[in-house]
Amino acid sequence: MDSFKTDIDIKDGICTISINGNISLKNAIQLKELIIEQADQGHVNIILDFGPDVYLDSSGIGAIFNSQKYLTGKDGTLKLKNISKDILTILKIANLDKHLDIIK
Repeated sequence: MDSFKTDIDIKDGICTISINGNISLKNAIQLKELIIEQADQGHVNIILDFGPDVYLDSSGIGAIFNSQKYLTGKDGTLKLKNISKDILTILKIANLDKHLDIIK
């Protein structure tokens, strides 16, 4: 799957960004800018809801960490929801899972 699609839903003060497709070098910046745009509009509590076929490379991981830092600076939160077992395994191997708020 080469495409990258997002859908935004704001409910009860939480901005949920549903993601489908690849988060790679080509669009990691696009994801980070989308998160920053939502935060600048006052939606500082964000959930990234991963679709079943999301692929995440190192630039995608970097975009997530940079976005988390930005939100934390605005007293917000970034949570990852429905990440695949493969992505979770990669995060655990790199010892990064301890630095992210992963929810089911």
